[in-house]
Amino acid sequence: MVVFYHYVGVPNAKIGNTGRRDVLAWGTSAPNIFPHLLNQLASYGWTGVELFFMISGFVICMSGWGRRPADFFVSRVVRLVPAYWAATLLTAAVLMIFPRLTSGARPSVVLTNLTMVQSAYGVPNLVPAYWTLFVELTFYLLFGLVAIGGITYRRMVTFCVVWSVASLIAAGSHHELLNNFINPPYSPFFVAGIAFFLIHKFGGNLLLWAIVAYSWLISVNQPHTNPPWQVVVILTAFYLIMAVVATRRLDGIQWRWLPIAGALTYPLYLIHQDIGFTAFAYLKNLGPAWVIALATYLVMLGVAWLIHRGVERPFAPLLRRKLTAAVDSVRRSAPPAAAAAAAAGIARATGAAPAASAASPANGANHANGVGSGNGKTAANGAPANATAPANGNGHRNGAPGHANGTSSGNAAAPANGHGNGKGHGNGKGNGNGHGGRQPVYLSTRLRIAPGGSPAGDAPGDAE
Repeated sequence: MVVFYHYVGVPNAKIGNTGRRDVLAWGTSAPNIFPHLLNQLASYGWTGVELFFMISGFVICMSGWGRRPADFFVSRVVRLVPAYWAATLLTAAVLMIFPRLTSGARPSVVLTNLTMVQSAYGVPNLVPAYWTLFVELTFYLLFGLVAIGGITYRRMVTFCVVWSVASLIAAGSHHELLNNFINPPYSPFFVAGIAFFLIHKFGGNLLLWAIVAYSWLISVNQPHTNPPWQVVVILTAFYLIMAVVATRRLDGIQWRWLPIAGALTYPLYLIHQDIGFTAFAYLKNLGPAWVIALATYLVMLGVAWLIHRGVERPFAPLLRRKLTAAVDSVRRSAPPAAAAAAAAGIARATGAAPAASAASPANGANHANGVGSGNGKTAANGAPANATAPANGNGHRNGAPGHANGTSSGNAAAPANGHGNGKGHGNGKGNGNGHGGRQPVYLSTRLRIAPGGSPAGDAPGDAE
């Protein structure tokens, strides 16, 4: 859609920040050289960016689920950087070799554009379409901060609500820094994408659909207020399509071409604009405009495929290995206490029960590190405890009844047929890491979710 818009729908196709403002790619306005209906259809292609942001919210939440923040960082760098660098360097070379629309690309601008954050420093985008990448990066930053400690249903719902409220505040503040960070014009699309993924994973409920509805009501007037009715219809259609996907009505459809199309979309977006406009400037007198636009699109699609095959495919695995090794080295250098705290946070987020302490207080002072005999008697530091554990699993410590499923009070669990605290061995195989015998439901590392339902507990998904 965006390529269609730039090639056919833009009234004055020119290379923006590095171009000569008085030189048009086609030599005249697009409505003068394209059929009216074709130009009108293409003029709404800019809405493809909004659809992309919504899909990004869905896909990023899906790909980040169950991953550590460091792994999420590595996956984003590997996905974005190789193709981006190749496209940026290729575009710079084309603009320098064929400067009909520009005065060339300044090396300093090219170098800073390699960071993707040039907009934050006031450096022009080498390609005007690169503005969307900075918006995407701010979303990654916000999402990564929320993902610290693990991605859960509760965290994601809270994130959607807080980001929507923050966007409301930022939009009314007119504060440039706050607006650049919160992105009020585009946050509804990301928020809706996240909510759609939660519906897809856990089933819909009133809260999630309310988040989607609120995002839709805001986004039909974003990023342009008072849009024509055609834009409202198109944006509404995007929401309906995502709703169909979220409710799994398309799960049975297998589109073999979809992975290939998804792989080519990103490099095609990066290279199509300035290189395409340069081609128009040199080829515009060789045939009808629509033929030149179509031929240029096909060539750009081929170049995108070459970038995917020649750059992304060979370099992405290497970059992933190197980055993963670097991140692991940082993790290994962390203090043991910090590493344990991080592991506990991830375990809580994913629902995995961390290993409990093998020591349980006995007599209110000492820790039970003795070995329980088969009759259920447990020694505490060599001294008898004030409790006996019957063989049927109803163990007592200090006179307090234990759980019949084999879990005793005090962060230790042993089999039902007799147990002791800590390294307890009765008729079953109790162990010192706090688990033995049948695992209680509330310690299960994965909950079963009925279609349309939510996990047990106060936060669906916390145990995923």
